[in-house]
Amino acid sequence: MGFEDKRIAIVGGGLGGMSFLNAALYAGLKNVQLYEQAPQFAEVGAGVNITSNANRVLDAFGLKESMTRRSSHKLPCYMEYHNYKTGDYLGHVDEFSNPPARLLHRAHLLESLKERVPESSFNLGKRLTSIGRNSSESSAPYTLHFEDGSSAEADIVIGCDGIKSNVRLDMGLGDSPNYSGQVVYRGFVDYKDLPDETAQLLRKTVNFRGPKRHVLILPIGNRETQTDRAAIIAFMSEPIESWDSESWMSRSDIESLHEHVRDWCPQVQDIIAGLRAASPDGRMLKQALYVRDPLEKWYEMNSEQTDAGIVLLGDSAHSTLPHQGQGTCMAIESGIALATILRHWKTNDLEAAFKFYQDLRKPRTDRVTRTSEEAGKLASSESPDQMTGNFNPETLMGRMKWIMEYNVLEDLRTKGAQSLDFQGSRL
Repeated sequence: MGFEDKRIAIVGGGLGGMSFLNAALYAGLKNVQLYEQAPQFAEVGAGVNITSNANRVLDAFGLKESMTRRSSHKLPCYMEYHNYKTGDYLGHVDEFSNPPARLLHRAHLLESLKERVPESSFNLGKRLTSIGRNSSESSAPYTLHFEDGSSAEADIVIGCDGIKSNVRLDMGLGDSPNYSGQVVYRGFVDYKDLPDETAQLLRKTVNFRGPKRHVLILPIGNRETQTDRAAIIAFMSEPIESWDSESWMSRSDIESLHEHVRDWCPQVQDIIAGLRAASPDGRMLKQALYVRDPLEKWYEMNSEQTDAGIVLLGDSAHSTLPHQGQGTCMAIESGIALATILRHWKTNDLEAAFKFYQDLRKPRTDRVTRTSEEAGKLASSESPDQMTGNFNPETLMGRMKWIMEYNVLEDLRTKGAQSLDFQGSRL
């Protein structure tokens, strides 16, 4: 039976919303519209690491070639660690899962996610102000109201609008996010602006681990398409009182980052010089890192109709710190799970479908939220000079293996055997 003909409104056109839209088209949901507040699609930030657990889903959508064309190729390892003071090699974690991780600019991933979606599904410049809950006599259970005065009707609303979700607020979930104690500086360095030896080193995924701070380098893009750059992601401990922007995302002088790492190794000084060379105004992105406690209930049902409701996906439901690179990956997994459940649910009981989706996803996303916070503390240790019993290649691989070897498509087939009708499914 399922809900394939229901009017589905996706609120949010970032990586989470676009992942769900791709999943909806793949699963066979027929009436899906996406509403994005920005006047055009854009992804700010730096590089993104899409690991094998999410790549399995994107490959199923047919995006493997597109992503591979835009991402780094044949990296020698998953992560390499270096001493922050001397630059000395400390150890590395081999790539241990397939398909391998793909490193690319967030905007390039968004371009891949747009490729197979018809333009008629996109509605830009639509900032949500409220969701009207309508009576059973109305033409639709929900009316979405936007800042520009327009509106849209829907039977099912999917909140994909991030940790500051307006859908979440509209559901009455006004809990406060927690400051992690760290900010992250993001920027890019062109390899031509680095000494040859440092450039060669930064063509690997490298982590300089300092006291309560660490600098991560992602080699994104590739030489064939002339998109190869070193994405710099520097996690620095700062009191929230020092944050002087009204937004969590701002721009900061590169000098502010340099103050944190002024006495670090020559390779890190090369990075600072490269950031300055790439930034005409001497500034880079700076973000205060917040996370919400795991949410107990991800959905709300319409009081008038059993086949209408609102549900959250991605950071609006299960935000996570970026220390395991799983924010986007969890949204990709949740997207295919929710789309498949909506398309192949055996009855018209939407609340049961939403509960199954939450029960399937919540234990995993809660664990990712918890372990990502732990990973951040390990990476920004008070004693970072060497590998330890809880921070060494074997332990680090074990921390990531359960994440990357998981297959959400297999989990859906196994746990959904009694509740989902897979006839005609592409799973």
